[in-house]
Amino acid sequence: MTNDRRLPAPDVVTVYGVDTCEDTTRAREHFDAAGMSYLYVSYDLDPGAAAVVRGAGYGNTPVVLTPDGGVFMEPTDEELAGIVTSVTAGEG
Repeated sequence: MTNDRRLPAPDVVTVYGVDTCEDTTRAREHFDAAGMSYLYVSYDLDPGAAAVVRGAGYGNTPVVLTPDGGVFMEPTDEELAGIVTSVTAGEG
């Protein structure tokens, strides 16, 4: 996780990526399997979002933003599991 460059913290976990990126697909499948709600923003459909995220210094995909201000670029499976745990703990 990194938070040295600021992007606005979203209300819900947000995945920025490209449909053809294996890591983006892996992150989305991880959240889907956990039954966790998240927002997916495809750079293919929203080049403006891509410009904002890349302008903040995050060039690889996916970039996952969490409501607590966390920014994860190309998160590992362990980081994805931690996001799920953190988000689901906050729901209760």
